[in-house]
Amino acid sequence: MTFQVISKCQPTPTYFTRAQAFPPRISGWQVDFIMANEFIGIDVIGPKEVQAKLAKLPEAAQDAGVDEANAYLLNVVRTYPPRASVSRAQAYGQTFQSDKQRRWFFAALNSGEISVPYRRTQDLSRSWHILGQGKKSILVNESPYAHFVQQKETQANMMRLIGWKAVEDIVQERMAKILEKFDAGVKKAIHKLGLG
Repeated sequence: MTFQVISKCQPTPTYFTRAQAFPPRISGWQVDFIMANEFIGIDVIGPKEVQAKLAKLPEAAQDAGVDEANAYLLNVVRTYPPRASVSRAQAYGQTFQSDKQRRWFFAALNSGEISVPYRRTQDLSRSWHILGQGKKSILVNESPYAHFVQQKETQANMMRLIGWKAVEDIVQERMAKILEKFDAGVKKAIHKLGLG
Protein backbone atom coordinates (compact mmCIF):
# COMPACT_ATOMS: atom_id res chain seq x y z
CA MET A 1 0.00 0.00 0.00
CA THR A 2 1.37 3.46 -0.82
CA PHE A 3 0.65 6.78 0.82
CA GLN A 4 0.87 10.25 -0.66
CA VAL A 5 1.60 13.61 0.86
CA ILE A 6 -0.63 16.14 -0.83
CA SER A 7 -0.41 19.84 -0.10
CA LYS A 8 -3.20 22.23 -0.82
CA CYS A 9 -0.44 24.86 -0.74
CA GLN A 10 1.26 23.59 -3.86
CA PRO A 11 1.84 25.13 -6.29
CA THR A 12 -0.31 28.04 -5.09
CA PRO A 13 -1.28 28.49 -1.42
CA THR A 14 -4.99 27.99 -0.73
CA TYR A 15 -6.34 30.26 1.98
CA PHE A 16 -9.21 29.25 4.23
CA THR A 17 -11.19 30.88 6.97
CA ARG A 18 -11.05 29.01 10.28
CA ALA A 19 -14.60 27.72 9.78
CA GLN A 20 -13.79 26.40 6.30
CA ALA A 21 -10.63 24.70 7.49
CA PHE A 22 -12.11 22.81 10.42
CA PRO A 23 -15.19 20.98 9.16
CA PRO A 24 -15.71 17.45 10.49
CA ARG A 25 -13.28 15.11 8.68
CA ILE A 26 -13.79 11.55 7.52
CA SER A 27 -10.73 9.46 8.27
CA GLY A 28 -8.34 7.43 6.17
CA TRP A 29 -4.78 8.23 5.17
CA GLN A 30 -3.99 11.15 2.97
CA VAL A 31 -2.05 13.87 4.65
CA ASP A 32 -3.57 17.19 3.78
CA PHE A 33 -1.78 20.46 4.58
CA ILE A 34 -3.83 23.56 5.06
CA MET A 35 -2.17 26.95 5.22
CA ALA A 36 -3.70 30.32 5.94
CA ASN A 37 -2.55 33.60 7.32
CA GLU A 38 -3.03 32.34 10.86
CA PHE A 39 -2.33 28.62 10.92
CA ILE A 40 -0.85 25.49 9.43
CA GLY A 41 -2.97 22.35 9.69
CA ILE A 42 -2.38 18.67 9.09
CA ASP A 43 -5.39 16.49 8.38
CA VAL A 44 -5.27 12.77 7.82
CA ILE A 45 -7.59 11.23 5.22
CA GLY A 46 -6.79 8.39 2.83
CA PRO A 47 -6.93 5.98 -0.06
CA LYS A 48 -10.29 4.30 -0.65
CA GLU A 49 -8.92 0.86 0.29
CA VAL A 50 -7.85 2.19 3.69
CA GLN A 51 -11.18 3.97 4.18
CA ALA A 52 -13.02 0.72 3.39
CA LYS A 53 -10.93 -1.21 5.93
CA LEU A 54 -11.42 1.51 8.52
CA ALA A 55 -15.18 1.49 7.97
CA LYS A 56 -15.22 -2.17 9.13
CA LEU A 57 -13.64 -1.21 12.45
CA PRO A 58 -15.65 0.04 15.40
CA GLU A 59 -15.75 3.84 15.49
CA ALA A 60 -13.90 3.87 18.83
CA ALA A 61 -11.00 1.92 17.26
CA GLN A 62 -10.84 4.29 14.30
CA ASP A 63 -10.77 7.29 16.63
CA ALA A 64 -8.14 5.70 18.88
CA GLY A 65 -5.85 5.08 15.89
CA VAL A 66 -6.12 8.67 14.69
CA ASP A 67 -5.60 10.01 18.24
CA GLU A 68 -2.48 7.86 18.70
CA ALA A 69 -1.02 8.98 15.36
CA ASN A 70 -1.85 12.63 16.15
CA ALA A 71 -0.17 12.43 19.57
CA TYR A 72 3.02 11.08 17.98
CA LEU A 73 3.03 13.67 15.19
CA LEU A 74 2.33 16.48 17.67
CA ASN A 75 5.50 15.60 19.60
CA VAL A 76 7.52 15.44 16.38
CA VAL A 77 6.42 18.81 14.94
CA ARG A 78 6.95 20.51 18.32
CA THR A 79 10.65 19.58 18.33
CA TYR A 80 13.07 22.41 17.63
CA PRO A 81 16.19 21.74 15.55
CA PRO A 82 19.60 22.00 17.25
CA ARG A 83 20.86 25.57 17.60
CA ALA A 84 22.65 26.87 14.52
CA SER A 85 24.09 30.29 13.90
CA VAL A 86 23.18 31.63 10.48
CA SER A 87 23.64 35.29 9.62
CA ARG A 88 21.20 37.26 7.49
CA ALA A 89 24.06 37.79 5.03
CA GLN A 90 24.44 34.00 4.68
CA ALA A 91 20.69 33.53 4.21
CA TYR A 92 19.88 36.52 2.01
CA GLY A 93 23.19 37.80 0.63
CA GLN A 94 23.12 41.01 2.69
CA THR A 95 22.55 41.99 6.30
CA PHE A 96 19.71 44.48 5.73
CA GLN A 97 17.42 44.85 2.74
CA SER A 98 17.08 48.63 3.19
CA ASP A 99 18.28 51.54 5.28
CA LYS A 100 14.79 51.71 6.82
CA GLN A 101 15.11 48.08 7.97
CA ARG A 102 18.57 48.79 9.44
CA ARG A 103 17.23 51.84 11.37
CA TRP A 104 14.27 49.83 12.69
CA PHE A 105 16.56 47.02 13.84
CA PHE A 106 18.87 49.29 15.85
CA ALA A 107 15.95 51.27 17.30
CA ALA A 108 14.23 48.03 18.39
CA LEU A 109 17.50 46.73 19.81
CA ASN A 110 18.01 49.94 21.82
CA SER A 111 14.42 49.88 23.13
CA GLY A 112 14.70 46.23 24.21
CA GLU A 113 11.96 45.10 21.81
CA ILE A 114 14.42 42.57 20.38
CA SER A 115 17.62 41.11 21.79
CA VAL A 116 20.79 39.68 20.32
CA PRO A 117 21.52 36.82 20.38
CA TYR A 118 17.97 35.58 19.86
CA ARG A 119 16.55 33.56 22.76
CA ARG A 120 14.24 30.71 21.89
CA THR A 121 10.82 31.26 23.44
CA GLN A 122 9.28 27.88 22.51
CA ASP A 123 6.15 29.80 21.38
CA LEU A 124 6.10 27.98 18.05
CA SER A 125 6.24 24.63 19.83
CA ARG A 126 3.46 25.59 22.25
CA SER A 127 1.30 26.77 19.33
CA TRP A 128 0.98 23.22 17.96
CA HIS A 129 -2.14 21.48 19.27
CA ILE A 130 -4.88 19.05 18.30
CA LEU A 131 -8.36 20.39 17.64
CA GLY A 132 -11.11 17.82 18.03
CA GLN A 133 -10.80 14.10 18.66
CA GLY A 134 -10.49 10.97 16.59
CA LYS A 135 -11.50 11.17 12.94
CA LYS A 136 -12.82 14.69 13.47
CA SER A 137 -9.47 16.05 14.63
CA ILE A 138 -6.83 18.17 12.99
CA LEU A 139 -3.31 19.05 14.11
CA VAL A 140 -2.78 22.82 13.86
CA ASN A 141 -0.34 25.61 14.60
CA GLU A 142 -2.08 28.95 14.89
CA SER A 143 1.09 31.00 15.33
CA PRO A 144 1.03 33.86 12.80
CA TYR A 145 4.60 33.11 11.72
CA ALA A 146 4.48 29.28 11.65
CA HIS A 147 4.28 29.13 7.87
CA PHE A 148 7.57 31.07 7.59
CA VAL A 149 9.25 28.40 9.72
CA GLN A 150 7.54 25.06 8.98
CA GLN A 151 5.54 25.39 5.72
CA LYS A 152 7.36 24.21 2.58
CA GLU A 153 6.00 26.80 0.16
CA THR A 154 6.58 29.84 2.38
CA GLN A 155 9.53 28.80 4.57
CA ALA A 156 12.11 31.57 5.01
CA ASN A 157 15.54 30.67 3.68
CA MET A 158 17.08 31.48 7.06
CA MET A 159 14.78 28.98 8.81
CA ARG A 160 15.73 26.29 6.30
CA LEU A 161 19.45 26.99 6.81
CA ILE A 162 19.03 26.88 10.60
CA GLY A 163 17.64 23.37 10.22
CA TRP A 164 13.86 23.71 10.41
CA LYS A 165 12.11 21.02 8.41
CA ALA A 166 8.85 21.68 6.62
CA VAL A 167 5.88 19.81 8.04
CA GLU A 168 5.36 18.11 4.67
CA ASP A 169 8.89 16.67 4.83
CA ILE A 170 8.48 15.59 8.45
CA VAL A 171 5.31 13.66 7.58
CA GLN A 172 6.93 11.98 4.56
CA GLU A 173 9.99 10.98 6.59
CA ARG A 174 7.91 9.69 9.50
CA MET A 175 4.98 8.08 7.63
CA ALA A 176 6.00 4.53 8.62
CA LYS A 177 6.08 5.50 12.31
CA ILE A 178 2.80 7.44 12.01
CA LEU A 179 1.14 4.34 10.57
CA GLU A 180 2.71 2.18 13.27
CA LYS A 181 1.25 4.47 15.95
CA PHE A 182 -2.13 4.39 14.21
CA ASP A 183 -2.10 0.58 14.17
CA ALA A 184 -1.07 0.46 17.83
CA GLY A 185 -3.97 2.75 18.77
CA VAL A 186 -6.44 0.60 16.82
CA LYS A 187 -5.13 -2.63 18.40
CA LYS A 188 -5.26 -1.14 21.89
CA ALA A 189 -8.86 0.01 21.36
CA ILE A 190 -9.93 -3.37 19.92
CA HIS A 191 -8.39 -5.11 22.93
CA LYS A 192 -10.06 -2.65 25.29
CA LEU A 193 -13.41 -3.28 23.60
CA GLY A 194 -12.90 -7.02 24.03
CA LEU A 195 -12.98 -7.69 20.28
CA GLY A 196 -9.52 -9.12 19.83
